Amino acid sequence: MRLNIPNIVYAIAHPMRAARYVFHRDRISYEVLAKYLPANPVIVEAGAHDGATTAEMATFWPKATIHAFEPVPSAAVEVRRKVAMFGDRVQCHQLALGTGESVMEMHVSGDGSAGACQSSSLLSPTNALMREFPAISFSARERIRVTSLDSWATQHGVADVDFMWLDMQGYELVALAGATQLLPKVAAIHMEVCNVQLYEGAPLYPTVKRAMAGWGFTPTIEAFFRVSGNVLFVRH
Repeated sequence: MRLNIPNIVYAIAHPMRAARYVFHRDRISYEVLAKYLPANPVIVEAGAHDGATTAEMATFWPKATIHAFEPVPSAAVEVRRKVAMFGDRVQCHQLALGTGESVMEMHVSGDGSAGACQSSSLLSPTNALMREFPAISFSARERIRVTSLDSWATQHGVADVDFMWLDMQGYELVALAGATQLLPKVAAIHMEVCNVQLYEGAPLYPTVKRAMAGWGFTPTIEAFFRVSGNVLFVRH
């Protein structure tokens, strides 16, 4: 959370939300997530970035099977490097998730390296993103492969997913729309949400909340602030 006037005003107006955000530090702990999952969860992580979260989850859940999706080539290489120690139970797929099979252009942030591409998105960045996060830049576009989760699951013989960790820069609901066969088996979803439109066409939190309710999920922990953050949705 940056200390600026808009954030300070928001914190004064929403003290409980600010407190939750600070307490959770923008994401929900694995200990909390574990309450809703079996000891050997099947996990889908979309937007694996540099593999740091992937490796953390693999360590926390030593019996988990993790499928990490990262479409930016340099980042996918880094994910594979970080998770190699976990063997076949952690796999990296150099794919983006959507509603079907296609090739799309991704707006790649930074210089495209694994350490700088975490803001990359299939959606165009807005002026609001540049205003809120002036250090972020977009240097290139890369053509990347897109698949739906249902199609991927059928091809790889994945029948059940217990948990999803989605950090897709505004594309989360599109990915879930391509997972209608898998979703009924999912117990919980950790998802990045926004109150400010940082990417063109990205739904804001009220829209996300309604869509998730339609799929049978309730927000259990909200760890977001004025601009963005994360929410744990649990099947009700």
